[in-house]
Amino acid sequence: MKALFFSLLLFALPLAAQEPVPAPGTPEANKEVVRHYLQILGGGVLDQLDQVLGPDFVDRTPGAPPNVYGPEAIRQSQRKARDLFQDIRYAVDDLVAEGDRVAARYTVRATRKGNGGAGMPVQVIGISIFRIADGKIREAWIINDQLELFRQLGFTIRPPQTETPKPPSKPPSKT
Repeated sequence: MKALFFSLLLFALPLAAQEPVPAPGTPEANKEVVRHYLQILGGGVLDQLDQVLGPDFVDRTPGAPPNVYGPEAIRQSQRKARDLFQDIRYAVDDLVAEGDRVAARYTVRATRKGNGGAGMPVQVIGISIFRIADGKIREAWIINDQLELFRQLGFTIRPPQTETPKPPSKPPSKT
């Protein structure tokens, strides 16, 4: 009898040590969806985006292409990034959730491809807000520190040069 008791106890210990799965639609479950999204981006298997992005997903990022919905919106931007960079990795720094919104702060690390600076590592901070419904991301507002990225790539940003207005020319004198 004692052996049976200890066997049952040993069997139950791993079950008790597991984290409970958050209920769907809760802030904790929504954070897990965003965490999985960032893992997919870091892994580079963009076909997996269907797991976390709804077919009606809208990228509300300034400059995002209009009329592109669903996972394809992120696939397009990620393909462009992968044309320029390799070894793209995402590290989650913070996740904050309330209701159906999740705010994520993350660090993106990558290596530049191609001529002129190939092999150069870059690191950029991003902050995004996601709206989750039915276990999928439906909207995202994605902001990355583009100025810092350009600085790391060696670009110099200067204000536009304006010409100093010239004084009006004097009319010819009448003599």
